[in-house]
Amino acid sequence: MNVLNNAIFAALCLAAAQSSSSAELPTGLDGATGNVFKVDVAAKTFELLKETEYDPKTDIGKSRFTIHWEDGFEITRIEEVKNFDGIKGPVLAKFLGIDQANRTAMGEGKPFEARVAEIHSGAGAESVSGISEDGNGITAWFTPAEGKDIRSGSIKVDGKDVAVSLRKSNWRIFHHQPVSPEELSEGFWKATLHGAEKDGRFVVGRMEVSALEDPRKSDDPKLPRVLVIGDSISMNYHESAKEALKGVANYHRNEGNSFSSVHGVNNAELWLGNYQEKGGQWDVIQFNHGLHDLKQAYDKASDTFGEYAVSKELYKASLDKEIAVLKKTGAKLIWCTTTPVPTDIKGEYARRKGAAKEFNEAALEVMKRHPEILINDLHGVVEDSPVFDGWRKTTDVHFYKPDEQQALGEAVAAAVRKALETDPPKK
Repeated sequence: MNVLNNAIFAALCLAAAQSSSSAELPTGLDGATGNVFKVDVAAKTFELLKETEYDPKTDIGKSRFTIHWEDGFEITRIEEVKNFDGIKGPVLAKFLGIDQANRTAMGEGKPFEARVAEIHSGAGAESVSGISEDGNGITAWFTPAEGKDIRSGSIKVDGKDVAVSLRKSNWRIFHHQPVSPEELSEGFWKATLHGAEKDGRFVVGRMEVSALEDPRKSDDPKLPRVLVIGDSISMNYHESAKEALKGVANYHRNEGNSFSSVHGVNNAELWLGNYQEKGGQWDVIQFNHGLHDLKQAYDKASDTFGEYAVSKELYKASLDKEIAVLKKTGAKLIWCTTTPVPTDIKGEYARRKGAAKEFNEAALEVMKRHPEILINDLHGVVEDSPVFDGWRKTTDVHFYKPDEQQALGEAVAAAVRKALETDPPKK
């Protein structure tokens, strides 16, 4: 008999009925993602710093919001882990990415494989288990295997143990754990809110959080703090620049990708964080946008490039807006020129050779209005150094070779050192 029997089917029907009867939450901050600051457990409030929203009538932006909570507020930390080591069962788990062959094996109570596991520590006994609507997943009570096998275990299906393991490659495990408001107040968190407007306030009912780097634990308080705002090129040289500034500055970069200048305007406040508080200030900020602005549509039939993703006029206006936000920190600013496009790149992410030079000229027009901003000419570094001779023959704007990353990282470190000498941090 199929072990996934009528009992599980009935439970699934109950879950679906409960879900469909839930009232839809209003729009606004519901579903918003940002960083959590100033948690006040007694007042049951915190501040959310998120992507800036602009009023279309006034063009005034807002990025900070006061969030309230009430009794019963649920906070769940989601952390990606490498294996099930340290997870004690039985624990509620959701296994996803189950293909047809493994669905058949699972249905027959035989060992099966999945691609993704979500572990829900702290879930109550009333939690509903069963097969997902698309048949590609199952939620059940899971006990990890003991010993060296750290990617397998067994689930309870209709009172029987069914062996489950993750695929031998490309598996992922996400551990969901409850977090108390007190724990929230002690760390640095990125959060996604779920709640509703109530009496003129936004009240969050539940939210998912992930831990952010705590600068109090990683920074040397005796050294200045440096922030680099940049796209994936800054990811390429990040470690090299950080190493070159070891003992000189605490080096940070924006979370993720800075993308275009328009994205920079919308997210600058979020990237700056709580810079007014001690330990959160910035002494030097290097920023760059360009490679995402200069993307172009490409028509294969006519072999022609279309309009830029961001026009050069909008590019200049966006840089001016972002500079106004960055200047509020009092940090010494560095504009980093956009690195070249090696050859014409045609296809989905089309870029034209020579476009970076045009956008750099546009950016320098803006920087002339702000003569106090230093210029770090990474475009010139790439153009002039023989280290990049091989790169120039590619169709990829990124820098993956260690010597390329080192050359760029050292150039960034040199610009930061110059900025610190030009405008030393205030004690």
